[in-house]
Amino acid sequence: MSSNDLIDRKYYSLYIGNLSADIRRKELCQYLEHYSQVDECQLFEANHRRWTCFAFVLMRTPDSINRLMSTRPHYLDNRRLYLKRALPDQCSNKIEHFLTSESVLIHFKDFKNQEIHEPNFNDENIRNYFQTYGYILNLYLLKNNRCVIEYNDYDSVDCIILDSPHYFNSHELQIDKYYSTEQLKQLDRMFTHNHELPSLGAGEDGEQVEQFLHSRRYLNMRIRLLNDSIESVKISNEIKLETIHQGFLLTINRRKELLEQIKELNKQCQILHEKNEAIKENNQNRLHLNSKLEKNYQQQITDQQNKQIQWRQKIESLQEQT
Repeated sequence: MSSNDLIDRKYYSLYIGNLSADIRRKELCQYLEHYSQVDECQLFEANHRRWTCFAFVLMRTPDSINRLMSTRPHYLDNRRLYLKRALPDQCSNKIEHFLTSESVLIHFKDFKNQEIHEPNFNDENIRNYFQTYGYILNLYLLKNNRCVIEYNDYDSVDCIILDSPHYFNSHELQIDKYYSTEQLKQLDRMFTHNHELPSLGAGEDGEQVEQFLHSRRYLNMRIRLLNDSIESVKISNEIKLETIHQGFLLTINRRKELLEQIKELNKQCQILHEKNEAIKENNQNRLHLNSKLEKNYQQQITDQQNKQIQWRQKIESLQEQT
């Protein structure tokens, strides 16, 4: 690899989980080399602290990572592999290294220390930038210049985190995976069902389990999950309130549109009514005029008939004289 390749090493790394307990490094590499050459492959076998095998792989080109992710799902030894881009330490916290999420929480990195006013931080500008990472299902604008974007694929979120830092009008953005309350509950159940705890059947005694339960690592993990759960509930409530608010605004706007349409229809009805009245008046005038003309014609016919009678009488009188 060149020096530039080493700098961008994060774009070449892949995490592969749910591997078979019988998998061998050579077998895994042979499968991956259908997409590109494998430079490094670290295979971690299952033991009493890990319930499945997993591996970290360094591919020769970043395009091979894209091909692997775009051709999911992958199967090896009749097991569906769990693939995700490996995230470096500076890109995310510990939990985000292994958990996936289709949603991302975005806010200004220093918004807690100083208030940032960004009127251009709106749906259109955010969508135009972040839709390059994948198809956006939903975008929720929250208070304090924050937003949650939901994609149709968790790989879009990992790509956003890998491309950090992101900037909006010279302000650096803080990018974090957003986990729903239900996702965090599932994670909590996963840790409390002996997936992370030492197993007594694996040669551990009760004292060792107790030590682990009181270890800094386990307590920090539980505290982090609790804090994330609280934050998730807050954001979830904000999303619900924002959804209700947007629905309320849509209802108000729709009502305004309907009122404007009704107003316009009333105007058109008034115009049609005035036209109808004018047509009625014209018809009445025509009927009155027709009636007068008919009387005049009848009178003219009567006059002509009388004249004819008079002329006939005169002719008869002249004939008698002669």
